[in-house]
Amino acid sequence: MTTTSKEYAEALFELSVSENQTTETAQGLRLVEETLREVPEYRAMLASPAISRDVRLQSLEDAFRDRVPAVLMGVLRMMVSRGHVNGLEEMIRHYGELARDFRGESVARVSSAVELTEEEKAALQESLEKRFGRRVELRCEVVPALLGGVRVEIDGKVIDGSLRNKLDQIKEVMHE
Repeated sequence: MTTTSKEYAEALFELSVSENQTTETAQGLRLVEETLREVPEYRAMLASPAISRDVRLQSLEDAFRDRVPAVLMGVLRMMVSRGHVNGLEEMIRHYGELARDFRGESVARVSSAVELTEEEKAALQESLEKRFGRRVELRCEVVPALLGGVRVEIDGKVIDGSLRNKLDQIKEVMHE
């Protein structure tokens, strides 16, 4: 993550907390993210130095005025003015991390060799919530290369109970 994107996210988060608008700001960021994903040409236009800054700023105003909080609109205007639109996705991602941490929540990226059942997901979520002392949202993906077991990434920690990891550890011991 670039330092610039992180700084924008932290400034936006501090402003949204002081204005008591963290939820509204998160919703506004989802709208901006969806718009940029659905209309990549719009993103390219906002980032283009060939288009005057005034035109880019007016386009931003037309698209999001009255649809996102003022604190978010101010940060978006600053990013467009300074040519930092390409860091917007990173800024949005970091804002989400700050907001989840503020609410006492974590996201666990769960990789498994096969699709987990709803019961397995519920048990894993309960176990992680108990271990980390906060609400945990699971984001699951199937990675057949793991062969079996699960790998969890949460709050900068990795819990690797995959068969692939165990086989790699055995191979290391055998080669020593």
